[in-house]
Amino acid sequence: MSHSKDNRQVRIPGPTDRSIAEHCKKFGIGPAEERKLQRLLGKHAPLHELQANAPPKPPKFR
Repeated sequence: MSHSKDNRQVRIPGPTDRSIAEHCKKFGIGPAEERKLQRLLGKHAPLHELQANAPPKPPKFR
């Protein structure tokens, strides 16, 4: 017997909330920008919202 999975039965997990303080430490975002993000998004937010609202990274030149 051959069983095939129906695509509608596969569950795709939604975005997980992340701590803004940990995200800022990991990516080197300063305390002023961290306060702005916390005021805007709260203490936890999905990764896509953090990346969309984070300040642009400075270019790294050799």
